[in-house]
Amino acid sequence: MKDKNRDKQKPDKLDRISRKENTRARYEKLQNEEAGEPFQEFEDPVEIKIKKAMADGEFDNLQGKGKPLDLSKYSEIPDHMRTAYHVIKNAGYVPAEVRLKKEMELTKEKIKQCKSREEKDRLMKKLAEISQQYHFYMDYNRQFKD
Repeated sequence: MKDKNRDKQKPDKLDRISRKENTRARYEKLQNEEAGEPFQEFEDPVEIKIKKAMADGEFDNLQGKGKPLDLSKYSEIPDHMRTAYHVIKNAGYVPAEVRLKKEMELTKEKIKQCKSREEKDRLMKKLAEISQQYHFYMDYNRQFKD
């Protein structure tokens, strides 16, 4: 009885080996048929889009093409701070003093264009508050430069 079980197992094992070999042969045949090239490694979808855009000429008219990069601002930043500044800038963070300075300039422009006395007074008060905050930040930052 044991011999019958052994005979039943052998054909199954041989059948599996034969199926694997057939599958491998079909796979190799498909590889050879595809543009005559063997299977290529996975290509990043972003790289594919970049290559397509380059082929379509979408990068031909970029501002500053062919000109050297201006790295003067980069070299002014201390070595130990460059990475932090880069991350902060890419995250879209704007320091408070820069934001306040822009807000002051916008408020000044609004004051110049304002016709109503009440509106002008309100904007002047807002400008004074922004200016006070701006100077606070600037004084605070000076203590670290000295």
